[in-house]
Amino acid sequence: MPHVVVDYSDNLTGLNAKQLLEEINTTLIETELFSTEDIKSRARRDEVFLIGLGVDQAYIHVKAYILSGRTAEQKQLVGEQLLAALSNKKYLPQEFNKEIQLCVELIDMPRDNYFKQVV
Repeated sequence: MPHVVVDYSDNLTGLNAKQLLEEINTTLIETELFSTEDIKSRARRDEVFLIGLGVDQAYIHVKAYILSGRTAEQKQLVGEQLLAALSNKKYLPQEFNKEIQLCVELIDMPRDNYFKQVV
């Protein structure tokens, strides 16, 4: 844990999804709140999307599902660090100049309801 799901708009041309996930995972590891082998990330490109009624922007929405028990301060740190990593835009070509809405959502998963086995 955490499980990270990244949804991004199709108009983010040139986005390197693998690099984006590496940036996210590295950021999570650097918080020292998660074990490297427990982080599972995936990215999904939204081919059909609409911002408002046709605003010419793009978006990246990161949902990080974390086990319950973290303090408000720890969650604040994770959210701020992830948003900062997204803001660097290392995963996009330098010439990309469209406005992007960057969002991070932390979702508590009740520890009692999460089951895991490595076989």
